[in-house]
Order: sequence, then structure tokens, then C-alpha cells
Amino acid sequence: MPNAYNVLIESITKVHTLAGIWDDASLTTLLALADADDFGDLAGQDLLEMTLMVLQDLGNQKAGELVLEAVFGNQMRPGVRQNLVDDLQLDEPWSDFADVLQQRGIFTAVVLLHQAFPNRYGTPDAQIVRVSVQTKTPTGLAAMQTAHQAWLLRLLACGLDGNSIVHRIYADDLKEGPFKSAAGLVWDYTVTSSQQPDTMSCTFDVTASTQLFRSLAVGQSFKAAVI
Repeated sequence: MPNAYNVLIESITKVHTLAGIWDDASLTTLLALADADDFGDLAGQDLLEMTLMVLQDLGNQKAGELVLEAVFGNQMRPGVRQNLVDDLQLDEPWSDFADVLQQRGIFTAVVLLHQAFPNRYGTPDAQIVRVSVQTKTPTGLAAMQTAHQAWLLRLLACGLDGNSIVHRIYADDLKEGPFKSAAGLVWDYTVTSSQQPDTMSCTFDVTASTQLFRSLAVGQSFKAAVI
């Protein structure tokens, strides 16, 4: 039995990176793949600047392959990485990547490559949609507090127009089933429950490509029914 919700889009914020990517550990891994020396004591901005210089010295093709290897490891074959570098220089290459579960990784790779080669790679854009959700039932609140990517997509799909890619490509997944692609479409999310007693509401920050929720608008409100 679906739970009923009142939904409000509070804000939509454009971002050019994602929280937690290219931290010191990730940059160190990349530098090790590049056989770089003398970076053991570096951290923070100094480590990032060292990484960008190493990538620039390698040149675009080799740098792109190594960044993809750092992001995907054995999940992407060397030949695929080699052939993908040119595609990464297209507009929003993550949106067209066939494996939905790897689209976030493609965005992650472009974030760093854009910093190293700003004239080759466009500024990567994603968006954070802040959405306030209210319900009148304890079961509805429990569902919100244990929300996952599939639940969030089904909720926000109720506010998207019928021409959105969510409805055009994932119409069957929105109805029922595990909706495995949701884990690749929603890149990050957080949930905050209201601290006020007897208020059955939560606020979500949902990070995704700009293309995914393009028809949502700030101030938009709608009703949703989600299991």
C-alpha cells in the first residue's frame, strides 16, 4: 500500500564536484599509478597541485587513462579506458555513458581532468535538489527515514513532466521492482528528520546529473504516492 506525501522543492543548487571525491587517499592512489615520486609528505591543496602537475606532464591521453583507472580499477578494461578519453571531452559525457552505474565515476574523472586540462574538458555540472517531504502516517515517516535511491526517484518522478528521461526510460522501474539503475542515477543523498515533535517530515538533499531532474523547479509542490 503506497504512502501519501506532500512534496516541496526548496532549492536546486548547481555544483561542479561531489563531496568526498579526490580526497588525499584518492590522489595518492592516482600518483602511485603514475609512478610519481616525492609526494609522501604532501596533503590537501599541495597534494592536489602536485597531482595536477603530474597529469599535465603525462599529457591528456595518458592522464585520462590513469584517472579512469584510479576511479574504476578493474571494473573498466584498459581498452575501454583508452577509447573513452576522447568522449570525456564531450558535453556531459556521464549522461550518455551506457553503464548507468558508472556514470557517477565518469563525472568524478572529469572533475579532476577539467582541473588539469581546462581547455579540453568542460566544467562538470551536477545539481543538488533540496526537497521537503511531509506525511500524515507513521509508516510514511518510517519509509522516509529509511529512504534509498529507488524510493527517492519514485518520489521525485511524481513532480517530473512526462517527457523527462526518468519517465521515458524508466517507466516500468518506477512502478515496481528493485529499480537497480536508481543506484547509478542518484549519486548522493542525505536525509534530515524534523526535530519538532509530532512533525512527520524530512528534508532530503539529492545529488544527480543536471539532466535527470531538469523539469523540477524551485517552489514546485506536488503530491506523491510511494511504497
